[in-house]
Amino acid sequence: MKNFITFSIVLFSGFVWAQDNLIYGELGGASPMFSVNYERQFFDNSHVNVRAGVGVSFWETFDDANVTAPLGLYYLQDVKNGNFIELGVTTPLNLSSLSSSNFGFLLPNIGYRKYYVNKKWLLKLTFCPIIFDKDEFLPWAGISVGQRF
Repeated sequence: MKNFITFSIVLFSGFVWAQDNLIYGELGGASPMFSVNYERQFFDNSHVNVRAGVGVSFWETFDDANVTAPLGLYYLQDVKNGNFIELGVTTPLNLSSLSSSNFGFLLPNIGYRKYYVNKKWLLKLTFCPIIFDKDEFLPWAGISVGQRF
């Protein structure tokens, strides 16, 4: 129990003192139609980010809208001059139907992100194929624009 409390305090302090927060809109991607996302870096100078968002998806018809919550974990590799390669995994939770069959699936992510103007503005391009079953694969992508604060 003592180790759990120590770990929780260290993790919480990392969330409180880290300064790299992002808010961005994403077209396509993990929601899979449109989402507004908040992303937080675990610790200063860390390459690991956590993402949470709220989005809208249309699975079968445009009359049948679903509210989704994309949750993700990303590793960013700094290439040079504000250019990053992104690797991660996201699960788009379907908040409109919280049954066990619609609770979410994993989307692998590989992408590119670029920070502009003193690293305050973000452009993000992501390839995140949707893997339904062993036999079903849908290539999917997303584009995001946002701001760091």
